[in-house]
Amino acid sequence: MNPQGRTLLSIFFALLLAGPGVSLAQAPAPPERPIVVKDISVQGNRRVQEAVILGRVSAKVGGPFVPTRQAEDIRAIFSLGFFDDVQLKVEDFEGGVKLTFVVVERPFVRDIVFAGNKKLDTAALQEKIDLKLGSVYNPVAVTRAADKVKEYYEEEGYFEVAVTPDAEKLPDGDVTVTYRIAEGRKITIDKIVIEGAKGLKPSEIKDFMVTQERQFFILRGTVQRQKLDEDLDRIVQLYNDHGHIQARVESSDIQVDRVKAQATIKIVIVEGPQFTVGGVDVTGNNVLPLEEIKRRILLAPGDIFSRSKLRESVRGITDVYGTIGRASVDVNPNVTQDIADRKVNITFEIGEGPEVFVERINISGNTRSEEKILRREIPMAEGELFTTQKLNRARQRLVNLNYFDKVTATTAPGTAKDKIVVNIDVTEKPTGLFSIGGGYSSQDGILGTLDLSQRNFLGKGWEVFLKVRGGEQVQQGQIGFTEPWPPMMWSKSSLSSASSVATHSGG
Repeated sequence: MNPQGRTLLSIFFALLLAGPGVSLAQAPAPPERPIVVKDISVQGNRRVQEAVILGRVSAKVGGPFVPTRQAEDIRAIFSLGFFDDVQLKVEDFEGGVKLTFVVVERPFVRDIVFAGNKKLDTAALQEKIDLKLGSVYNPVAVTRAADKVKEYYEEEGYFEVAVTPDAEKLPDGDVTVTYRIAEGRKITIDKIVIEGAKGLKPSEIKDFMVTQERQFFILRGTVQRQKLDEDLDRIVQLYNDHGHIQARVESSDIQVDRVKAQATIKIVIVEGPQFTVGGVDVTGNNVLPLEEIKRRILLAPGDIFSRSKLRESVRGITDVYGTIGRASVDVNPNVTQDIADRKVNITFEIGEGPEVFVERINISGNTRSEEKILRREIPMAEGELFTTQKLNRARQRLVNLNYFDKVTATTAPGTAKDKIVVNIDVTEKPTGLFSIGGGYSSQDGILGTLDLSQRNFLGKGWEVFLKVRGGEQVQQGQIGFTEPWPPMMWSKSSLSSASSVATHSGG
């Protein structure tokens, strides 16, 4: 065989030997069979049902076992709030795996005890806390309830009070929570000291505060932390309304005389300069003339600046736009300070928006009254132009029915910029009257009277009444019915003397 033939033969055998190796290297590996979940169970639960726990688990019997999801399942069970610990056991089981969630339940609150309270009633203390019998024991909730009890005591003037929560574990694992209370004495306010007040008199500031040195000029005021904190905000608001827009309360301190059970409150104020109004401008108004808008602005150049008047001005402009159906108007007061001249320049930037139409009217709270008797008093309907006058008139007409203790009329944005939702919420009150009486007359002898009336009979807005007067010599009765919408009245009266009158009118 010549050299060329030997070379070709060598290449042929080399390819023949290498061919199977190449094809095996390129062939895909067979897919792994997924591990199947054959069973799922729960251990350690005494009160919480297994179905509740497994309802939070993404793994399902017959589905694939996905290790990366197990941490999420543990977190989901733990988020129920019933457990101190949650763990997962994975075991081989019938050709797959068995998942066992091992839980440690939190104890339940078996009893709540208040010890040491003499000045304040136990029932009143129980109402002040959110912790309830039968709830899951949570140390954070127990501490929060102790803070609530302390706040309540301070509101009543017991500034020395100490409240210590204690949890006693019972044999079955539940707990009894005991609040041990050291009430102390009522701390009264001896005096309030205001420092740093120059633009305003200390007496003006103290008159504006809820916290007072004296009550009714005889009784001393009591120290209440929450009200004092609110008073500090009121002081800043008072200064803001007198042009001191940089005013702040530098510090507040309560000094308690434990011997006399009295407190001195010291408040340090930094007033800052007083600002007056510089320029007042309005931009963005196209629908309403400038003069109409300026009549709603309560601040003018040269006036002492007041944040309350600024807010009232914004409300006034918003209301006037509401009267023409522009309830979506946006009024933004842009306030800039001229520090050198101590002036405030105000620009009311108005985004008039489109006309707004009623998208929906929601009525709630009418547990007895039919909805139609409320709707007929509302002077607007879905699809009509919304105005604030209609909303105010609707509320007033519902109040005038005298069926409700409270009527609230509010609005909410609709599904579009030109739509609005009207919400009417009412609190019903008794509308019936019952009275019975008696007496004696020398002419008629013993007399008895019975009056029954109902202004909203059967919740339909009907007015009905029954009056009966009877004695030895006279018997008289009267019944009446009124349907106020449309107006209709029917009544009948009768006397023992056989004289009777009946009237009926309608319109």
